[in-house]
Amino acid sequence: RTLALRVALADQPDTALIALTHTLTAQLFYSYAEAGCLEVRPTVTPLGSHADGIENTPLAARASEAHEAWAERMPRDVADLWSFIVNLDDEKRLALLAHCAARTVNALRLPWDRKPRTLQTADRLASALALDVAKDWTPTVDSYLGRVTKAHIVEAVTEGVSEDAARCIADMKKPEMAQAAEQLLAGTGWLPAVLRTPQPEAEQPAEASASAPQDADEEGIYAVAAE
Repeated sequence: RTLALRVALADQPDTALIALTHTLTAQLFYSYAEAGCLEVRPTVTPLGSHADGIENTPLAARASEAHEAWAERMPRDVADLWSFIVNLDDEKRLALLAHCAARTVNALRLPWDRKPRTLQTADRLASALALDVAKDWTPTVDSYLGRVTKAHIVEAVTEGVSEDAARCIADMKKPEMAQAAEQLLAGTGWLPAVLRTPQPEAEQPAEASASAPQDADEEGIYAVAAE
């Protein structure tokens, strides 16, 4: 029966979409891995340990609201989930699948976890989505400037504002420099390289994506990718 189901499902993409959506939804909303017969296992990586306070950001609030909105529509019994998904129109069914897929995204760039192909795909996904992190993130002392070295702060102000502005803060102590840089960079749209969406025509080689930071001070740059 398993082999027959595999062959039949491969020939019916619409039913395959229902089955995949059902399997992911059952696990992400009901925590029932056994509710579906597709051996697909979604993993949701918590981000709080990589970026303090990320759960309190507007982006996190939007993600939670979307999940809660879907949860309110779900049947109480997971046994009724298949019928619920079948009765959705095509647009809503795709929207539910997109929501489930989005919950599993992990584009964290961690210095001890080299995964060049995963990160290359994350860059491609960002490009396909025309992702603009600057709309929802700004460099502050807490989110970035307080986590990196003085040299990185000077570099950020040089890129985001001007060399003259960077020279004005270059001799400050780290806390004062970070505060000044936060004010200077406000509204500029500047992003650290790890948060920038690459241009589709200028893909970076996998080897470049795999490079790890050379010292512990740079870990803040990689951790900020969680945001």
